[in-house]
Amino acid sequence: MFNYRKIVVLLITICLPVVALASTSEQLESAADAGNASFVLVTAPGATGVDQARQMIQNAMDQTPGSVMIESNRADVANSSFTQKYKLTAVPVPLVLVFASNGVMAGGNVASKLTAQQLVALVPSPKKAEVLKAIQSGQAVYVTASRSEMTSTTDVAKGCAAACTQMQGKCVAIDVNMDDQVEKGFLSQLKVDMQSTDPVTIVINAKGQVTGSYTGIVEVESLITSATKVAASGCGPKGCGGKPCGPAPKKGGK
Repeated sequence: MFNYRKIVVLLITICLPVVALASTSEQLESAADAGNASFVLVTAPGATGVDQARQMIQNAMDQTPGSVMIESNRADVANSSFTQKYKLTAVPVPLVLVFASNGVMAGGNVASKLTAQQLVALVPSPKKAEVLKAIQSGQAVYVTASRSEMTSTTDVAKGCAAACTQMQGKCVAIDVNMDDQVEKGFLSQLKVDMQSTDPVTIVINAKGQVTGSYTGIVEVESLITSATKVAASGCGPKGCGGKPCGPAPKKGGK
């Protein structure tokens, strides 16, 4: 018997437009617009261990509210720009990359060398994400940690703003509340003296190296000198060899 219902369903299916899946870059942009951190699972045809990597990411997501998982097949032409941007053409897969809630890449590794806890630890705090974004844009950063009751906070902020003006926008100033528990780990990584009664300013050059640490009001010239200095080591917001590092704090830029 002729089945008109099947014919109707078939015609509807044929007439529906083909909707292409969003590329990795588009999905990352959407996640950043929503303020979500992203775990990107990079795969390729024939890759083994993908299911285990997915489960690990899911475990990390359970500990990271609002985070999302994005799968990126590097063989898909739609992902070519993403693959080229992060040089993923020949890297071992599955690979997991972590992106902050502002869309900046915070780190990653081959899935077999990661744990869920390590993935969670790679998700940066909001202020650290701001710092990473500035560095990846080629800017130096003045990170000032302070508390509302510190009387010199305004003068320190003015000094950082003046330094940025003289550097013609090649730096940014980012303020961090010492009492913000979300930023506690980041400030510890930068070796900020949490017992200080004056604001502490950490200078990070455009290469991501910590090149200055000051307590209290800082001379503008000192800030600029530190921001344009290249450190001998690879110290930066992520630390050196898994450990935080940086120069010893100076009082007033002296």
